[in-house]
Amino acid sequence: ARQREFCLLEAQGSLETDGTGGLRGQQKFAEIERLDNGQVLMRIGVHRAQGSLVKLKKPLAVLKKRVADDGSISYDIEAVVKEKFLFKLRPDVVL
Repeated sequence: ARQREFCLLEAQGSLETDGTGGLRGQQKFAEIERLDNGQVLMRIGVHRAQGSLVKLKKPLAVLKKRVADDGSISYDIEAVVKEKFLFKLRPDVVL
């Protein structure tokens, strides 16, 4: 099976939502656009943050825990993370 690739999102401050269930309960919380100059633009509601796409020094694995009937535990690799969106500055408000 083909492994999926994920990307981390690193931001200053916290990500909050008005929806019930927080970020977990949302299918979509932001729009992220890669610009031609290598920068990344993220829009969350009326907020806009500019950042960059950074390659991780060491890739990370996303693991899924499995518990067998006999109680033994194993882990499956669900995805590999090789990059992160890095937002160093606080977002601007766009009206």
